[in-house]
Amino acid sequence: MPLQVLNGPTIAARASLSDGLDCSAGRVVRITMPAGWDRAQLTFQISTDGVFYNDLVGLDGYEIMFSNVVPGTAVVVPEKTGRAIGWLKLRSGTRDKPVPQSAARVFAVAIMADPQSAPPATRADEVKSDE
Repeated sequence: MPLQVLNGPTIAARASLSDGLDCSAGRVVRITMPAGWDRAQLTFQISTDGVFYNDLVGLDGYEIMFSNVVPGTAVVVPEKTGRAIGWLKLRSGTRDKPVPQSAARVFAVAIMADPQSAPPATRADEVKSDE
């Protein structure tokens, strides 16, 4: 399965919630943190259509959170969490305690492409002609 890196999303300067990023072509496997990240927890909003978003919480009712993210590093996303994401927004802090970033913060999100969404591979000798 090919890995694809998506540019974004971006948290604007003095904001805590990013714009949305379409990750529906695969499973989110990694998030690369901006080098200038003002230390804060990282939480998530997800959507199936890119319009209506909900906070991502676990079965215990608590926000899914990366607590100790380090600026300029990559964070591996657990498989179950990555499969739940279609469209993604990233939040600096939590929904109850957002942490505005001092400057615009651009992330990179790696997705593992879904093999079922790719066209089937063919070999030249399997192609039949009309002759």
